[in-house]
Amino acid sequence: MIANLVGLVVLLLVVVGFWVACWQAEHTMRLARQIVIRIFMKQILSNFTWIDDIDDTLNLVQKISTSQDYAIDTEFERSRTFYLNPALLQISCDDQVYLVDIAIPEIAKSVLKSVKGLVLHSGSEDLELYYQVTGDKPHRVYDTQVAAALSGYALHTSYLNLVQDIMGVELDKGLSRSDWLARPLTDAQLQYAVEDIAYLDEFKSVLTKTFTAKGLDGLFQVLMEQMINQLGEDHHAEKLFQKLVKSEHLNHREAKKLWLILNWRDEVARARNKPRNWILKPDQIIAIVRKVNGFGDLFQLGLHPKFVKLNGDDLLKVLHDDQHPCLADLPKGIKLNSQQGTHLSAMKGRLAQVVKRYQIEPAMVINTQGLKKLAFEGKDLDDLATWRALI
Repeated sequence: MIANLVGLVVLLLVVVGFWVACWQAEHTMRLARQIVIRIFMKQILSNFTWIDDIDDTLNLVQKISTSQDYAIDTEFERSRTFYLNPALLQISCDDQVYLVDIAIPEIAKSVLKSVKGLVLHSGSEDLELYYQVTGDKPHRVYDTQVAAALSGYALHTSYLNLVQDIMGVELDKGLSRSDWLARPLTDAQLQYAVEDIAYLDEFKSVLTKTFTAKGLDGLFQVLMEQMINQLGEDHHAEKLFQKLVKSEHLNHREAKKLWLILNWRDEVARARNKPRNWILKPDQIIAIVRKVNGFGDLFQLGLHPKFVKLNGDDLLKVLHDDQHPCLADLPKGIKLNSQQGTHLSAMKGRLAQVVKRYQIEPAMVINTQGLKKLAFEGKDLDDLATWRALI
């Protein structure tokens, strides 16, 4: 018995020793890689190319291949407008970082149209800018935030946190809201801009290996296709409609008025290129829905007199237009009956089992509101491309 115990202890020591050796080797390799990358980064940070004229733009475009994916990021301003105001494009091409002045429309369109494959992080607004400038959708997208969520990270892991965890490098994000339309940019802004794409290709390599080993490459491809296909779609009005109908307990007549005003507000915001809330805020919209019958009522809501004089007639016309085309798309209020509620619970159970197996969040397949809508419409998980990619 003692001999067996001694043998077991020896075996345990061998296993522990082997594990420590492997861990040390892996840790050493990671440190070595980080050192090499930091040296490489110093070269990149001091060796970027600034582009703000047509000749340099054309030279860059000639280097870009439609079959290759490029690490990109964009900086823009939107605090006072409906549409994005492009300011800067960062793109890595042939191991060289280019900072492109896309505040110049001709340069923005020329460069972005030439890039068909994008590697980016949390890229919804970058893709919106791409679509706004070019009128086209990219052929391929690789979002490292989505890749990270399939690789064991939290749903919305930031670029800064990924750099720190994977590369062992701490970045300063204090300049993310600085004035990117100012010229010239400061040295700190230029360094920030370069760092914002410097690690994307490494993330792509590391994260792809991880989620592929988990059998999630199919799901990733579906999610990227959905990102591309959804470009140009605007669901802001519908999301706010569902939120306000629920929170304000609106009846059907009030819901119709709400939908009419939300669509009117969107049209005006686009036409004037102003933020939606500069036209009407949500609390003002609810007040109009509940209290306005005639022109004079608008002056009782605290609205600016100039706004009322300029928009009052149009607003009232829309508010009482029972034949308005947008009513054909009036969203249905999602309220489940008992049968639909049972179906929802069953789908939640199936979803929980599968995502637990893959160690991902349910939202990578469908979010809570989407699942509720699925139950309301009498559909099932099998109707989802994301679900089919897992099963």
